[in-house]
Amino acid sequence: MTETVAPATKPVPRPRPRKTEIVSASALALHLDCSRAYIDKLEAEGVIQRQGDGFPLDQSRVAYPRYLRRERRQSPRSEADAGHVRVKTEMLQLRLMEKKRELVRRIDVDALVDDIAGVTLTALSSMPSRCAPRGDLAIRRSIERVVFEVRTEIARVGQEMADKCGEPPLDERYG
Repeated sequence: MTETVAPATKPVPRPRPRKTEIVSASALALHLDCSRAYIDKLEAEGVIQRQGDGFPLDQSRVAYPRYLRRERRQSPRSEADAGHVRVKTEMLQLRLMEKKRELVRRIDVDALVDDIAGVTLTALSSMPSRCAPRGDLAIRRSIERVVFEVRTEIARVGQEMADKCGEPPLDERYG
């Protein structure tokens, strides 16, 4: 019986540990494109650590961008900028919705509702004189009573809806 043997593969070479390159504060400042005083500040804040008489170049190169990203996320300026962008975006979306006629101004809707309510209440008020036969006060008073009940019910429902939506009373809105 024959035995199958896998072809011999070369072992994958492992990277050899490199000797950590130690550089002076001035050399690190040139490498990170900043001032020597800024390197001292970074060291004082614990962003980079001195080893012996210098700074490990590779560790410092990794630590500095991490610090910058962390600062950018925590910066009040960047939060304010992000908030400003959010508000501007929302305003643009609202304008676009308005242009597409998906959104209307509240004052326009209020005016429309007021006009419709005015026409309805005027028509209701004229019903008794228009519907009752001439001279028949009993029927006219009966229709007036029904019209009054309907107008009272409309007012009650409107007030409930306003209260539910947290609308201030009319005397506070227009007073």
